[in-house]
Amino acid sequence: MVEKTRWTARETDADLALMSRVLGISETTAFILASRGLRTKKTAENFLKPELLHCATLLKDAEKAVNRIFKAAKSEKIVIYGDYDVDGIMSTVILMKTLTALGANVSYYIPDRMEEGYGLNLNAVETLYRDGTKLIIAVDNGISAINEAEKIKELGMELIIIDHHEPGFSFDGDRRIDVLPDAFAIIDPKQADCNYPFSELCAAALSYKIAGLICKGTHEELLTLASIATLCDIMELVDENRTIVTKGLESLNSNKLINPGLGSLISVRGYLDKPIDTQAIGFAIGPCLNASGRLDKASKAVELLLLPQTAAEARLKAACNLVELNDSRKNLTAECVERVMASVPDPLPHVLVLTDDEAHESVAGIVAGRIREITRRPTILLTVGDNSDADSTIVNYKGSGRSIENYNIFEALYHNRKLFTRFGGHAMAAGLTLPQENIELLRFALNRDSKLTDEDFIETVWIDKEISLSDVTLSLSDELAQLAPFGKGNAEPLFVTYSMYAESVRIIDEKNTLIWTFNEKGRRIKGIAFGLNELYSQAATGLNKLGGYKMDAVYAVETNIWNNIKSVQMRIKDFRLQG
Repeated sequence: MVEKTRWTARETDADLALMSRVLGISETTAFILASRGLRTKKTAENFLKPELLHCATLLKDAEKAVNRIFKAAKSEKIVIYGDYDVDGIMSTVILMKTLTALGANVSYYIPDRMEEGYGLNLNAVETLYRDGTKLIIAVDNGISAINEAEKIKELGMELIIIDHHEPGFSFDGDRRIDVLPDAFAIIDPKQADCNYPFSELCAAALSYKIAGLICKGTHEELLTLASIATLCDIMELVDENRTIVTKGLESLNSNKLINPGLGSLISVRGYLDKPIDTQAIGFAIGPCLNASGRLDKASKAVELLLLPQTAAEARLKAACNLVELNDSRKNLTAECVERVMASVPDPLPHVLVLTDDEAHESVAGIVAGRIREITRRPTILLTVGDNSDADSTIVNYKGSGRSIENYNIFEALYHNRKLFTRFGGHAMAAGLTLPQENIELLRFALNRDSKLTDEDFIETVWIDKEISLSDVTLSLSDELAQLAPFGKGNAEPLFVTYSMYAESVRIIDEKNTLIWTFNEKGRRIKGIAFGLNELYSQAATGLNKLGGYKMDAVYAVETNIWNNIKSVQMRIKDFRLQG
């Protein structure tokens, strides 16, 4: 259903020979740095050896919040109000550990995804008040909690917000003005009047910065937790985020038990004796932590990460439970994707607003993301929400949206905010609740106002450099590893080689895997592709599917280790067969 990809080469006019000499790297790696704007010695060295951490006191309200926390730690009851995704979980754990070490009377509260939904809610606020809470610290939520902040103040409690989502806004003429809750302190670098030099920190990273002010320094365990949240929340791996993730993964790989509960999960997932990189976090560790908040209670993940070294049996049991929940989540997701794809209209509108009453609302965001990948359309998936009020005649739907580049889904929804009972998010993702009767109004409004063009729906594959097969070596693979960690904002380098001779190809349908053997003047190199079997089946029509043809391919260069023998291989991301 999706249009073909567009291969686009990066460009630079930098003096690559000079960069190569000064930095001690190959011209290929110099090209990659230069084409991504890292052209000076200082910026390139900062990237290759990330150390950048900005001063936390530059965050608006940071010192005010820390002083209030110190005061509360002496005699008041503090509650950390978290969220049910990895960022919210890690933020909660970071501050629980920090405030517990401070001797504070601190506990945490994470809303139930199904019963309460995202963020602060009035019922929870009143419950915390009755329990004697004096200070609420909202992490990974709160920036849109206008009514809840008002209630907290009315009840005589105080609220500190540590959030990274976009504030609401209004306009004074052409001037955009933040609409903020009336809280004691708001720490969110996306506020217009916050002068922090980097606005793309996740909530756990912000919590880590505040913890550093409280503890007067850094703490490797807390940094590791912040790095995992940064990856799982798909933050841009540039500037300070690059340092946080690099240092956090270094600490984790040097001590897999740096957090005992996390160590148990790592062990159960089979990574105790394997290196942990961004892929391991994104596909093995993070989803298990997320699964607790999706199908059960996020407090299960928090409890695991707060368990001490001595509670080995409890840690193992808790870790196994998270893995089982994630397995259930994967099954629910696969079934829902198949069901929802059958309802996608043809021809495709600019923005998809889909409903599925059978969908488990906890996987709506994942499914919306998969539909977006398949269709290349901004996608919102809605399912029946909590309609337990017997007197209500309104049927509410809840859901999540996932966007594409060039479409700010938060702003698009904000312009239609009167249709929702709740909503929040950022440029690429959002959550919302609305009455059933407003779904068609939303679908119409988003498509009416869309400025997207056909070009926006074609996926761009960015190619760093054209190279020949003779350039694909272990030496290049080792050097490229210096550019890791890879992710949003620091894409893994991709190369293109044209007219390679594919001597043979193995098709492993049960694993959706293709393995080519390329031959250049007798030198053979393996190329492996995941998830492209269907594309290959279509492209190879009329060809010998087992090889013996020429092809163009876009790929990453990586090291493969088998029986302790290292070899270079190509991980193919896209291809075009010749003939």
